[in-house]
Amino acid sequence: MKKIIKFLTALCGFLVFSLQASYRTFTESNITYGIFQAKPEDVRLHWRDSEGKNYRSLTNLKRELEKNYQVKMIMNAGIYSKNDVPAGLWIENGKELNPLNIKRGRGNFHIQPNGVLALVGKQAYILTTKAYQQKKLNPIFALQSGPMLLIEGKINHQFSPTLESYHKRNAVCLNKQNELLFILTTSGKPNLYTFSQGLQKIGCHNALYLDGTISNWYIPSMFNSFHWHHFVGMISVAE
Repeated sequence: MKKIIKFLTALCGFLVFSLQASYRTFTESNITYGIFQAKPEDVRLHWRDSEGKNYRSLTNLKRELEKNYQVKMIMNAGIYSKNDVPAGLWIENGKELNPLNIKRGRGNFHIQPNGVLALVGKQAYILTTKAYQQKKLNPIFALQSGPMLLIEGKINHQFSPTLESYHKRNAVCLNKQNELLFILTTSGKPNLYTFSQGLQKIGCHNALYLDGTISNWYIPSMFNSFHWHHFVGMISVAE
């Protein structure tokens, strides 16, 4: 019995260490960025359950995933429209559930260029919408959001340092080593320019904005799954 307890204790310690090894923070100008590094093959997208209903909350999705997976992280996955549908492309398990959106419009999603996160096996891509169209990938999972924050290390030229729009924000990026990072501001409220600057200093090379204000995540032993606002699409990292 003592051996079993020691084994379980060691296992729990290893799991906590693994999660901590995937998570770090960066602070700049009174803004703290939580950074979660993930393997592309562990990342999935979730919009509706098997009955066609939106998961709506981190907690609901967490409960469903824990039936079969060890959950490492869950976060909201980009901007959605008023009828609780992703604002742009959404692909789950190789099936396109919502088409690419190339229309003009208002709001952050339509600031050009916007872009796509595409997952193809062990490879992740973050591309402008135009580049995604040209690449002709066949992703297992993909989402469209916007705007692009960084393109080959450079801040989107649409952003102004003096933009008076300060919010909690989250994003996804790839660094030069093609490592996949999910980022959430855990304290402080940057504008899009300041947020992009922070991502540069973290080491992001290509970065896509996901959402603001309502953004949140669940990481075991670090951040709980409770939040006030309902979500539409969500991202999970799980084994």
